[in-house]
Amino acid sequence: MAVRAGFGRAVVATFALVAGCAQAAEPAPGDTCHLALSSRYVGARAVPAVRGAIRAMTRPLPLRWIRPGQAITTDYSAQRLNVILDEHGRIMAMRCG
Repeated sequence: MAVRAGFGRAVVATFALVAGCAQAAEPAPGDTCHLALSSRYVGARAVPAVRGAIRAMTRPLPLRWIRPGQAITTDYSAQRLNVILDEHGRIMAMRCG
């Protein structure tokens, strides 16, 4: 159990570091949904720490997580970041809309 508790503290510390860095960064001009800041997570598993880091980067803009086969609205919002997941919960792509 000590290993698990240590791992949990490491995840929390990593999230705090990433979230702190994310809040200091500014999106590129014309990047309406902070895509350039968050796209570094493409290929990562969407674990809570990664989800939190992406949320911190995009706040206060809308964020949508899309799983395979999930029904989504067809409305377009240039400020919304869409995170597309594969069947294993890995981030496959991101796009504004």
